[in-house]
Amino acid sequence: MNQSKNDRLPLNMATYALLQIVNMLVGIFLPRLFLAAYGSEINGIISTVNSFVSYFSYLEAGLGLTLIHSLFKPLANQDTDKINGVLSYSNKQYKNISYIYFALVVALSLIFPLIKGSDALGSFEFISLVFVIGAYGAVDFYTMAKYRVLLTADRKEYIISGAMIIAQLIRFVFVWLLLSFKLSVVLVKIVPIITLLVRSIILKLYVKKYYKEVDFSAIACENIPASKHRWDALLLQISITTSISLPTIIVSQVLGYKEANVYAIYSLIASSMISIVSSLSSGVSPMLGRNIAMNQSINKIYDMYDFIVTVTLSVVFSTMSVMTISFVRIYTNVVSDVNYIYPIYALLFSLFGALYSYRIPITAVINAAAIYRENRINNIINLLIQLVLGIACTLIFGIPGLLVALILSSVHRNISLTTINNKVLLKGNIYKSVVRQLVMILTITASFLIGNYIFSINDINFIQWIAIAILTVIIECFLCLLIYTVIDINNSKEAFSFIKSKIKSLLKNRNKEISNDK
Repeated sequence: MNQSKNDRLPLNMATYALLQIVNMLVGIFLPRLFLAAYGSEINGIISTVNSFVSYFSYLEAGLGLTLIHSLFKPLANQDTDKINGVLSYSNKQYKNISYIYFALVVALSLIFPLIKGSDALGSFEFISLVFVIGAYGAVDFYTMAKYRVLLTADRKEYIISGAMIIAQLIRFVFVWLLLSFKLSVVLVKIVPIITLLVRSIILKLYVKKYYKEVDFSAIACENIPASKHRWDALLLQISITTSISLPTIIVSQVLGYKEANVYAIYSLIASSMISIVSSLSSGVSPMLGRNIAMNQSINKIYDMYDFIVTVTLSVVFSTMSVMTISFVRIYTNVVSDVNYIYPIYALLFSLFGALYSYRIPITAVINAAAIYRENRINNIINLLIQLVLGIACTLIFGIPGLLVALILSSVHRNISLTTINNKVLLKGNIYKSVVRQLVMILTITASFLIGNYIFSINDINFIQWIAIAILTVIIECFLCLLIYTVIDINNSKEAFSFIKSKIKSLLKNRNKEISNDK
């Protein structure tokens, strides 16, 4: 049984990676189709509503993680009564959450059009659009969450990823077809709800077939203890995710929906890059957690990990700073109702993306050692910086001011959380973290200035853009490795040795598998 579960790890990782690729491609191309069909203002409304609705997901407040942990032991012991009790409890809790979620969606759909109206949509259509977009989350909690808890606890994430991939592909095809008929945006936005139901049906059929003794209507467990760090962990999560969702709301309410769409296009690029580098966090917290549990120092591992992340961020976001404007030209050539070309946005979004992502090794330590309560005040201050400074800078300086506020909030988060980590667990030097972030900022800025001077191109197609992007990545890899090797020769040697050993280990294991098959 243990062996089979260990064998699931590569499959889980592979399907999750494929899901991220599908999500990224669908997330890039679908908004362009909406932009071509409905224009900048409606696309801006959709982005803004999505940002508002994303906050409703916090109703779960760590419930899923608590339920998953509660299932580990009964699944290992094949304790059917306990499993059914936890699952019945999860079914009841998620239904309650979905009811509250639905009520909030109804309220938002009635209030939102009154706060900021639109010339592109009538009142009824506006209300209907907000309701349809928001209803997706309520249906997700009602139909799918209980299956997600069971399969995640049993380490069968590949089933969830597979169902989500199928649903995303169906969604893309149907939305593409409906948009070609110039139907109402409300009707088109119903498609995600339908594909969500398809996803839930797939999971239901799988659970029914392979978990015959599971009963979601059994007598529910009365007391499932929540983690004592639940609310402080949620506060950290909110302070991080708000950096992505809050700005679109601020821009839409202060500058209008068209400007919100301009912001959303650049944010889409930054979010795609962030999702790519976020793969660096996979499996790190458990590894650090094991070392901490065995009273082993993680200082050396953390320093090398932080170095690898910094180099990767410098390469990715330096490339982004060079290639963003030419991409936006191609992406927005289907519409001409607002100006999308702002080179300063490319630089500021790249700096924000890099500094926002620099938290990866920092939060890995926090999650591994559960350093949540100690960071409570820092997280509250960070939220206030985003909200107060973000609104003030947007009112005075527009989108560039907002981006500067986000950059400052990211720097505050990185330094404040690192300081607490060093105080509680690590014996590192905050000076090194500050220097690495400063070098990253200078590297990205220099790449932007030099790269945009060299590649000052306007009329290129997507294939040419890909070719130039590949060349830029190669150049940035060489330059960033050179810069960081000169700055930190010891960590660069250790990082190269670590990566080399991992590659050798993977090849060795692969050769063993081939030999065993023979």
